Amino acid sequence: MGSARSRSNTHVANATDKHLRIYYQTSKMVLEDLVVQAEAGEGYSSLSFSAEGNVSSTMVFKPDSQVHYIPLPPKQYINIAGKGELFASVLVEDRKTNTCLNYICLNFHVPCDRSFIVTASENIKLQKYGANVWVDESGQNHLRNE
Repeated sequence: MGSARSRSNTHVANATDKHLRIYYQTSKMVLEDLVVQAEAGEGYSSLSFSAEGNVSSTMVFKPDSQVHYIPLPPKQYINIAGKGELFASVLVEDRKTNTCLNYICLNFHVPCDRSFIVTASENIKLQKYGANVWVDESGQNHLRNE
């Protein structure tokens, strides 16, 4: 494996039956990366949450933020190439309202050249190094074991 800032090859596998949003950057995400929706303009990346009683709050990432966002459909995986070590936040997306219903993890540390799996039970497992993207460190295949 390379150093923490070297180029890497990280995959995220979604073994759930839900659409996910993967937010990531090379350092921990902090509140200073967010602003309220009322201040949002072109170039902002939206992150919305809804709560019971139709109360909702929308936050957006500043245009100069280093936070990146990738949608991840159910039973699919994506590649995040060339970023080194990452901090990832995984949120469950409501496709009808384009909001996030809840989060699975916040600022999960992903070492350089490692991948992770969001299991069907919404846990996070590191992928077994060098194995199929769906196989965790204990050898369980999360695509087959639904």
